[in-house]
Amino acid sequence: MMLAEFSRVLGARPKWVLNTLKALNADGCYTLELARQLTVARAVHEATAVPMTESLAYARLALRSPGSVDSPVVVHLTADADVALTVHVYRLLSSFYVRLAELRESFAPRARGRPRARRVSAQRAAEEWGLDLSLIRDNLRKSPTERLRQLDAMGQFSRGVRRADPRAPSP
Repeated sequence: MMLAEFSRVLGARPKWVLNTLKALNADGCYTLELARQLTVARAVHEATAVPMTESLAYARLALRSPGSVDSPVVVHLTADADVALTVHVYRLLSSFYVRLAELRESFAPRARGRPRARRVSAQRAAEEWGLDLSLIRDNLRKSPTERLRQLDAMGQFSRGVRRADPRAPSP
């Protein structure tokens, strides 16, 4: 998975993803499991303002704890269970899987490497440029002997015009 896909699945900007992965020392590993964990961790972080490293730890606990589809998961933040965090994991994961399905169906990220050169024939490129190629096509349909006759006729015409012009220098 590439950065664009990863950030799209998380519903976050690519810069947020890069900064978060740098803070978590998880550079360049765009896995689906990490995306699930970061989806829950981001929701915990935005709701509680707990640093992302702790939010990720709470998200991992919430994802591991058993729970039904209807009820939220309770994560105890302290050992004596005085403080707990309630996370509706399945609601977060359902929107995660919707974004993942959208990614797989309709999103096409940039391909790696140089783009392939679009091969267009010279005639088509000339037509797109606006040149009229009808005379060239007509001449290409003629046989080589017909083209030579036409060339000789044009040469005779050109010499005749030069002789008829009084201003033209004599050869």
